[in-house]
Amino acid sequence: MSISEPEVVSGSFADQFEAASEESSAAPEALASAGTSQKMELFANGASIGWLGENSGEWCVVAAQEAAVSIEPYVWKNVLYYRNANSTSRYLSVSDNSHYVGFYNWMNARGWTLSGNVLTSLYTNAQLSFWSSENGYVYANSGSGYTPLTVAFR
Repeated sequence: MSISEPEVVSGSFADQFEAASEESSAAPEALASAGTSQKMELFANGASIGWLGENSGEWCVVAAQEAAVSIEPYVWKNVLYYRNANSTSRYLSVSDNSHYVGFYNWMNARGWTLSGNVLTSLYTNAQLSFWSSENGYVYANSGSGYTPLTVAFR
């Protein structure tokens, strides 16, 4: 069995999901609580590889500190979500195909657990990961070829 790099994603994160109605895509602000915004530093095998950033397609990538996205924890119905602090209608999510991490609207937000410095997707039950520095994308995948990431909020 050979291990091959995931195909490079095309289009934006939003292109991966079907359009949802305005009513169902609105977050229930009155029933939630948001925390202080911070940036997320990413570590592979104990060494910093960069920061959680976002490309023009709203996909999460490993970025330099000055390009890091500010995110804030957001708890709704006892589930932890993360949203883009500069665009609070965009939530950290995981795509169906290849489990790329990106920012999407509330309708397709995915919950997370944070245990120490391990951030795990409730959708895939896998912690944040990456394939390679050449690829640069952030995933919520486990298994051969993916390097698990740990995080620090700063």
